[in-house]
Amino acid sequence: MITFDKPNPPQSRLINLPVLFAKLNLDKLDDASQATIAAIDAILPQTQCGLCGHHDGCLPYAHGIVTQGEAINLCVPGGQATTDAIAAITGRDGQTAMPSKHPLDPTTNRPTEVRAVIREADCIGCTKCIPACPVDAIIGTAKHMHSIVSDLCTGCELCIAPCPVDCIELVTHARTLDESARTAEQNHLRHRYHQHLHRIAKTIESGSKPVVSTIESAMVNALNTAQSPNIDQQTAKNTIAAAKLRSQIKKLTKQLAVKDDAKLREQLGKLQQELAQLE
Repeated sequence: MITFDKPNPPQSRLINLPVLFAKLNLDKLDDASQATIAAIDAILPQTQCGLCGHHDGCLPYAHGIVTQGEAINLCVPGGQATTDAIAAITGRDGQTAMPSKHPLDPTTNRPTEVRAVIREADCIGCTKCIPACPVDAIIGTAKHMHSIVSDLCTGCELCIAPCPVDCIELVTHARTLDESARTAEQNHLRHRYHQHLHRIAKTIESGSKPVVSTIESAMVNALNTAQSPNIDQQTAKNTIAAAKLRSQIKKLTKQLAVKDDAKLREQLGKLQQELAQLE
């Protein structure tokens, strides 16, 4: 039997590892299937971004490929290199990788890497981005500016949607990794994701708030003490309302790009007018 990276035997990101492992029924699979799943999971980038359709992380996608016959080209951040590697492991015909909105890096055959950054002056310290990060790369406390540790960030983009003031953006992160360094990083990210699942599960069970390192929080708060903007209540409400409108506008714009619809265009126009009044 194959031993997977699990402190205990992998619904959503708000479950723990035993539940996730039980859901996949890994222990009930034959050794050959387990070995193939483990091999695919080992070459997935471990960004846990959910772009493949599996919001529980990379392992469920590997499981889906082997047990459900899912397409081998759905890992967007892995690009063509990962798709080709999965084809080699499974013996399936090669496929063209799902396109990324980020340009392709010709040296790695993967999409150009990005990292999330927080515009410090706009951050209101709501803490909504912290539990969204699958590898706990965001530090900060309530009502204080947050910060993202670039060396830990995977560029998964999961912290962007929860931000009510749209203060998180992506920047290009150019670098070159050999396969040994990439494998070591993927193993580290997998471990951090499993730790993240356990921590979230404990906070749910205990009913406590998300745990943030006291040292890290003190560091961020010290950097932010002299820079915290004073915002009146109405300005804060308007800022949040504008952020929600921008999110709705983005969603409608994407829908219209796929298929034109008169009602959606009318709705988009109204939202744009509301946003213009707030800005």
